[in-house]
Amino acid sequence: MVFAELHRALEQPMLGMFMRYRREQLGLTQDDVARRMFVSLSLYRKLENGERAMTPDRLADWSRAMDAPPWLLRKMASLALPMVSAVEAGVWPPALRAEDIEHLEALPFPAFYHRTPEYEILAANQAAREAFPWLLPTHADAERPANVIEQMMTEPIAREVLINWELIVHRLLFILRVNAPGTVNPERLAQIIETCRVNPEFERFWTTDLSEDEFNDSLVLVRDPETGGQLALTMRSYNAWHPDNCPYQLFVLTPRADPTPSVSAPIRATSAG
Repeated sequence: MVFAELHRALEQPMLGMFMRYRREQLGLTQDDVARRMFVSLSLYRKLENGERAMTPDRLADWSRAMDAPPWLLRKMASLALPMVSAVEAGVWPPALRAEDIEHLEALPFPAFYHRTPEYEILAANQAAREAFPWLLPTHADAERPANVIEQMMTEPIAREVLINWELIVHRLLFILRVNAPGTVNPERLAQIIETCRVNPEFERFWTTDLSEDEFNDSLVLVRDPETGGQLALTMRSYNAWHPDNCPYQLFVLTPRADPTPSVSAPIRATSAG
C-alpha cells in the first residue's frame, strides 16, 4: 500500500508547481523566466501549466536560469524523467568531515545537520544535545539513522516540549510527501511512513496540504522545562553555497523576541536619526 501511495504521488502534476514556487520565491514574473531561458513567454507558460512536456534540455535551461538548489533540481528531474532519475540522496552512514563538525559545534544555539527531504539526523551540536536529547543521531554502525519526523511522531516528549508541535509536524510530513518520492530510497521512505502511522494523527497530516503562510512560518514555541513558560525560537535551514559539496542541510534555532507567527511581508530596516 505504501509503494502504491508513493507511485501515485509521482504521477501528480507537480512539475509546474515547483517551477512556480521557485519563480515566486525569486520574485520573478513568467516573462522574466522566459527571457532567462531564451524561450517565448507562450512556451514558458505552457511548461509551467503542464501543457508542454519538460525535456532534459529544457530542464537544464530552467535549472541554470533559476539557480535551482540541489534538492529542487533532484525533485524536478524525478518528475520530468521518473524512469532514469529516481535516486537515493546520499548513503548511510554519512561521511561528515571534521571541519563540518567543528563548524556545527562553533554555533552557540541548537543546530543540526539533516539529510533532506527525509530529515535523517546526521549530527547535533552541544546546544542541541542539551535542549533536545530525543533528536540526536544514532551511532554510525546503527542499522538505520535517527529521523526527525519519526521522532516527532513517536516520542511523547516531542508534543510536550513543542507547543506548536502540530504545525511543525504537519510541515515536515508535507515536505516528505511532496519532495521525497523520486529522490529518497523507496524502502527507506516506506519505512519512515510505516513508523509514523502508529500516531493516530498521521493520516490527517499526510493527506492535508499546507497554506503558503503555514509552510513559511518559522516560529518554534518551546516549553521551558523549569518554569513551564514558553520560549520563542526562529528556525532556519541552510544549504551550503561554498563549499558546494555538502550534501546535508544545516538547521539552526535562534532566540526570537516576538513570539508570533511569521508574516509574509519583510520588515524593512530604517535608518537611525
